[in-house]
Amino acid sequence: MRANGPQPHLHRFTLPNGLRVVLDCRFPQPRVAVAVHYGTGFRSEPPGREGFAHLFEHLMFRGSASLPDGRYYDHVHRFGAHANGTTHQDYTDYYQVVPAQALERALFAEADRMRAPLFTEAALSEQLHGVAQEIHQAVHGRPYGGFPWPLMPGVLFRSFANAHDGYGDADRLRGTTVADCAEFFAAHYVPSNAVLTVVGAADSAATRALIEQHFADIPPGPLPPAPTLSEPPLGEERWVDCTEPGITATALATGHRLPDPASDLPAYLAHAVLARLTAEEGPLGTGLPSVSTSCGFFGPLDARDPDALVVTALLPSDADPKEAVAAIARRWDDWAKRPPAEAVRRAVRLMTAEHHRGHGDLETRCRALGRLEILFGRADLLDLLPAHLAAVGPDDIAQAAREVRRGTAAVLVLRPGARRTRPEVSFPDRGAQGREPDGATPAGSTPAALPLPAYGPPSGPASAPMHEMTLANGMRVVALADRRAPSVEVRLRLPLGPAGWREPAEPEALLRRASAHSRAGELAAALGGNLRASVDGQWLDVTGCTPKQELRAWLTLLAELIDPPEAFISRPDGHRAPRPTAQRVMDDAVRRHWLADGTTGGDRSWELSGGVLVLVGDVDPERLVTAAQDTLSDGPGATSRAAEPGRRVSMSGRLLVLRSPGEPELHLTVCAPEPMAAVNGAETTEAARYLATAVFGGYFGSRLAARLHRVTGAGYEAYSGRDVLLDARRVFVRTRVPPHLIEEALVGIRRELRRARDEPFTEAEVETAREFCAAQALGVFDSPAAQADLLRQLTAAGHEPRWLFRLPRLLREVPAREVARAGVELFAAHEMDTVLFGAMTLDRARELVPMATVRR
Repeated sequence: MRANGPQPHLHRFTLPNGLRVVLDCRFPQPRVAVAVHYGTGFRSEPPGREGFAHLFEHLMFRGSASLPDGRYYDHVHRFGAHANGTTHQDYTDYYQVVPAQALERALFAEADRMRAPLFTEAALSEQLHGVAQEIHQAVHGRPYGGFPWPLMPGVLFRSFANAHDGYGDADRLRGTTVADCAEFFAAHYVPSNAVLTVVGAADSAATRALIEQHFADIPPGPLPPAPTLSEPPLGEERWVDCTEPGITATALATGHRLPDPASDLPAYLAHAVLARLTAEEGPLGTGLPSVSTSCGFFGPLDARDPDALVVTALLPSDADPKEAVAAIARRWDDWAKRPPAEAVRRAVRLMTAEHHRGHGDLETRCRALGRLEILFGRADLLDLLPAHLAAVGPDDIAQAAREVRRGTAAVLVLRPGARRTRPEVSFPDRGAQGREPDGATPAGSTPAALPLPAYGPPSGPASAPMHEMTLANGMRVVALADRRAPSVEVRLRLPLGPAGWREPAEPEALLRRASAHSRAGELAAALGGNLRASVDGQWLDVTGCTPKQELRAWLTLLAELIDPPEAFISRPDGHRAPRPTAQRVMDDAVRRHWLADGTTGGDRSWELSGGVLVLVGDVDPERLVTAAQDTLSDGPGATSRAAEPGRRVSMSGRLLVLRSPGEPELHLTVCAPEPMAAVNGAETTEAARYLATAVFGGYFGSRLAARLHRVTGAGYEAYSGRDVLLDARRVFVRTRVPPHLIEEALVGIRRELRRARDEPFTEAEVETAREFCAAQALGVFDSPAAQADLLRQLTAAGHEPRWLFRLPRLLREVPAREVARAGVELFAAHEMDTVLFGAMTLDRARELVPMATVRR
């Protein structure tokens, strides 16, 4: 790889035991990401242990000397954080994102399982069962299982390391013993075979001190020998045919060797752009489909050499796979002579923008830094890739196309057939590797448990520059500075208005016509961004991102989308809308019944007045607002406003029965408008209601969750929440149950509603929810995209934008008695409407909800 200048925000060092560390503290956040990458993956498995790396990933979460019996997750669940792990060709990663106050506990947890994991018969048995289920679901229990991975490596490669199935065989894995696990750990999970990455910590010196404290005394071990990955190119095109019962279309996959990114990064990236172009160019020809592509089995720069460019397609019933492969070849032959210059520039812009946007996220950035360091010793490459991509031009694509065509393809075809068949894969080097590298010894006695570090004090988000304005047409614009990516996240939310709320199919049809007319999505992609619009019965939502230098052009596309020509307002399009979700069907029914005044609300299907535009990005907020004002303020004003909640909302406790005979489950929504909050202390009231909703049914420790745990084998879910319906804030409880459990679910919800009145929330309940919710609320600051999403939601619901930054503090400070009072106000102080959706008769519904007014 070509070297570029150093990245001063990255701090890299190596502990005496060989553990490499990467710190990125450029953008301190209220949460922190921690990842450990071990240089062990599918290709590290010796013959006889196929699938062991994946099994071992599961085992590493089941306990260590200081955190036995699944206690690894204590600090994760407590703070609404998350943790996971994945297995790849050449590495396995373990990662977590936690509030900054839990940074030391996160480091301790990773160090403890690097130092002293616990392997027990019970944990091994449990994980063998879980892995067997995962293999069945991914490979054996679904149509096209294993296509193209893990089947394609066995077609493209011949050496055991590269070609064998990384999932392994569940029956063979059941022979694994605890001693096998100890051997694998001793051989592969040594500090010198690992990279620790921390992103988001505020102080690199303090973070380094914590890392040294918890990791430096882990004993070093011999670095396991690297697996033999060298693989001669295919001598001739290799075709493998398989069959699958129950499918109607033939699946085709072609695999092509990629250049080695470690020795020729420019050529590798040219192949990545070639893959993108191949997918975006459209159908291969008359009667042939478009294709999907992947640069690498798991994405670009995710494995050492060799890796594959994979092209996949589902073919029409009368299509010949050989013709499809020939069509792909013809496309590349054409590009080898006449590369599509403008399409290349467009693809490079998109890939660069996607790189910036994706790695503005805390977890994604942390994992990418660790991955590039463990694979190539180049964590700094992450921020250099955009410049490398920008250097890819048409001539590079022509050269990449010539190289792919000079190579030899592996072709995998999966056809409809009477029985399932899969390729037989043989490995000439199966006996070349032993079960473990020389010198590997089982781990000795388990080290003693260490005292757990204390949690630090809670921290909140740092305030950021913000600016807002209400435009002449009534749209509210909120802009927030975020410097993590050279782009702008854009979110628009417009209320559909009474006409759209009453007939939700109308705004859907209008949006389809406006999208086709404006070509907004296509033109946004040409700018290097994206734009997606949708309606949900309540709002028109537009979500997008654009390079900051293209913001005005992007906003012009938005203006054309939301203000289509008058000819598009009522013209039918003959398009059949997709089947709505059960939740959408129920909410549409509630809206119709709450719109009791009978007004039509005008002839447009969405309104600018009451709408919110949110801009978050690497631009001064005042300039962001000015750009929005210049491009959007000339749009039409609102034609109407919805009626006030008090005029149109009945509180009679109605029952709405929505019959759907083919629905396998019953869906239930119980809801009512929230009582009005007092103006004085409104923020305290809002924080109290936020926590009350969580205590009742909004997180894993809620009252509803506890009731579900008490009902053994119930098989249903129930939760509470708050949103905006029409112009009213609403509180709701939802459940989804098998038909035979609907009565039990309704009885349980009613009991909890009564209990909210008779047994107000206790201080202990509130404190547990407070800690969880205040920490979880910090997750919105993990990325610019997450901030934009929540800002849109909060501002459309009537909150001041700065409430985004105040919320974690308010949740920590609101008195428990206020939360208990809010619980009574929300869940016990008035009648609620009940909506039932599914295969239920009206008589049965009356039996279940006897006191409600029934409406069909």
